[in-house]
Order: sequence, then C-alpha cells, then structure tokens
Amino acid sequence: MFVEFNYQPVLEDYNKDGSLKIESVLKILENSGNAHSDKAGDSILDRSQKKLAWVLTDWKIKIDEYPKYGDKIVAKTWSQSVTQIFNVSRDFEFYCNGKICITGTTRWVVLDLTTGRPCKIEKDLIAKYEPEDKSVFEEVKLAKIPAVQEFSFEKEIQTRRSDIDFNDHVHNLTYLDYAMEVLPEQVYNAHDFSLLRITYKSPVKAGEKITAKYAFAEDSHIVYIFGGDGELKTQLQFVQ
Repeated sequence: MFVEFNYQPVLEDYNKDGSLKIESVLKILENSGNAHSDKAGDSILDRSQKKLAWVLTDWKIKIDEYPKYGDKIVAKTWSQSVTQIFNVSRDFEFYCNGKICITGTTRWVVLDLTTGRPCKIEKDLIAKYEPEDKSVFEEVKLAKIPAVQEFSFEKEIQTRRSDIDFNDHVHNLTYLDYAMEVLPEQVYNAHDFSLLRITYKSPVKAGEKITAKYAFAEDSHIVYIFGGDGELKTQLQFVQ
C-alpha cells in the first residue's frame, strides 16, 4: 500500500532563506507514516494505550534539493515486507512540485512498554500495511554512524515537559533539535545537509538532563547525545 500525504507548510517550517528546514522534512515524513498507520487500522494512540508501541530505531535521509517557500509538497510512504521477526522498514519519497527531491528509510520495532523489550512482529499486523516490494536504497543493512572517542564541543540540555510524547519518552524528532544546539554556528546556518543518519540507542525520559557532544569525523558532523547517567542515547550524522 502506497500512501500519499499532502502537506501545507507553515511559516515556522522554513529557514530565513525560504528553504524547508530539515526538522520539517522529518516531521512531514513522520506524519505521512502516521497517515499510513491510520489507513491500515493500526492507530498509534490506541496501540500506546495497550502498552505497545512502534518505536523508531533508525533514520537515513538523502536530500537532493530542499523545497522552497510556496512549493507544493507531497510525501509518499510504504512499508516493506518483513525480513526479520523483530524489525520492519518504512521507506519514503518526498516530492517537490511533482519531482522527487528527498528519499528516506526508517527502521522500526514493536516495543512492550511494560517490559521495555521488543516484541515479535506478527504477520497479521504487517498484513494490514500491505507491504510493497520496493526500496529507495540498495543497502539492506544501514551503515553505522562513525565511532567517536574525542569531541570538540559539548552542551548540557535540560529536557522540557513539551519534549515528552505519548509514550512518556522524548519524542524522536526532538533529538534532532538537541543536536542542532551543539553544531558549529556556520554548519547550523548553512542549511545544506545532503544526508542525515540517526540511530536511537535508548530513550530519554521526562526530567532528564542530557549532554550533546559534537565532533567532525570522516567528513561528517557527528553528534552523540548522552543521558544524565552517561549512557549513550542517540547518535546523529550530518553530511554536507
């Protein structure tokens, strides 16, 4: 099942130069996935109330061109067939005025919110999504984000109440906001990322103080986000 999601951006979705923010790109793709879940009869909120949740583990987004203010935006999404019993992939095509300008993929697990452990993804659940035999990237396994031992800059960030989603964790898109706070000023202001990778290791919970650390490695801007106990929570990679 291919699902198309028409999005009408608002002013806050844009940078000063009129280009769509990368944060808004992810928001639009996420909302297209939610539209697919609703169409499949798998309400995200209903699932959360049953103490089960689709949990995102990875993003890979390739940006060929950023939409500009006034462009027509459509996101297309679909689920792939399950090849492993504990995770599934969702792919995206992002259209600007009818032309593909961004492609992406995500990896998901079903988490038992009571035990905190992944659950086997049942065939009848996947069948609701009517998987498609199509992938936007050739690689089956996503490349790991470069390992970093030494960082050039770090910043402590206090989580806010508004950062927490209906699963009682920091919402997955908020980690990108945290990473933006530690990027060098000239990198942040350039708005020219061609590739974004995010890997979620462990959720940040309400009231937790985190530390975002930055390094430049392997021609990439790398951000690691650590919890108050020093545990690695999320890794992000930005390629210009």
